[in-house]
Amino acid sequence: MISLDTMKTVWKGGNAFRSCTGGGCFWMAGNFFHTALDAMYQLQVKDAYGFGPDALKFFDESAPKGTDPRKWPTESGIWVDDYGWWGIALTMAYRYSDALGYDAETKQKFAVRAQNCWEAMNSFWQTSSVSWDIDGAHYSVSGGVPNTLDTAPTLAGRNCVTNEVYWALSNMLFANFGDHYKDPNALASDFFRQGYEQRILFNSKNLVYERLYGMPGSTHHDWTWLGDQGLFAYSSFFNSTGNEKLFDQEQGQLVLDAVKNNMKTASGILHEDLAPWSQYIMDYACGKGTFMRYLSYINSYLHGAFPGLSKYDEYISINARAVWKNRSQTTNQFGFYWDGEGTAPKDWGYRQDTADAILQAAGFTAIIGALAKYADQPIDQVSVEAGAV
Repeated sequence: MISLDTMKTVWKGGNAFRSCTGGGCFWMAGNFFHTALDAMYQLQVKDAYGFGPDALKFFDESAPKGTDPRKWPTESGIWVDDYGWWGIALTMAYRYSDALGYDAETKQKFAVRAQNCWEAMNSFWQTSSVSWDIDGAHYSVSGGVPNTLDTAPTLAGRNCVTNEVYWALSNMLFANFGDHYKDPNALASDFFRQGYEQRILFNSKNLVYERLYGMPGSTHHDWTWLGDQGLFAYSSFFNSTGNEKLFDQEQGQLVLDAVKNNMKTASGILHEDLAPWSQYIMDYACGKGTFMRYLSYINSYLHGAFPGLSKYDEYISINARAVWKNRSQTTNQFGFYWDGEGTAPKDWGYRQDTADAILQAAGFTAIIGALAKYADQPIDQVSVEAGAV
């Protein structure tokens, strides 16, 4: 498959994310690995590409060397949400291990590292409250996991994505390994419940704010990110770790539909502007891909549980076709603007090979989602329909 071969090329055994100039390369590598896993699983191929061993090596090189993962947040400068991205990817690697041909030892390594990521995040849960005033109103939220306790960096603190990846990882590990991952004293869903009850979680279009409206740490209180929408919808849809009557399948689909109806080009293709902070445009460039990943998971579930009722097939397909149509005709590189509706920056603030890997993974998720739609057809027909090869 051209796209999977291209993924291997831009991955460079993980070197696209080693010694890179930006600070987000650890979590970005985990997100790339997650995309490669989904692709191999949907294409029903073994990991002859070496993504799994490469990822384990990268993780072990980059994560703190201490044996107690609950001390990881204080032993390095890694932002804590990074462990959520990696934990989710490693959990999926564990789930896919048999299909992808990993041996029992490697499968166990995936499980242990995923569990360690959860321990790191769980240990960083804050029992204190954050209070603020905005638009003449006062708000206060207790609990939650911050990405760092350092208040100096822009976007530091208890943002939504940090708590969404913790919530998603909790749901996943609870499903695989039981009650330990449903800590009643540190439920991400309870953090979001407080935002919901104070009407600072969603905007008027039912899109999740990048952080609870007005919460310190951001100067763009109205901003919404597509990655948040996908993660929140998934965590609500498959919620089993608290507040299930509030955050459920209906709430998940409300967010998905809000994106479909509001964040689009004139031809209906998924659209998002660059992040409003120049130093973070690359960090947020995976938003469309993150959204499509979790939309495709939900779509596949709906097909299995309620045949004929899923309403996302055509939407996923038109996005896959747009990504493929607007790729580089010489390198098969996917771009930031899937519908060709804009011009990407010449300088993303990272090395070009890092930017290429991030954008390739984001675009490939749309094609992977289309492959899932055609799961009962031969691979060559899937590829023709989805434009994957």
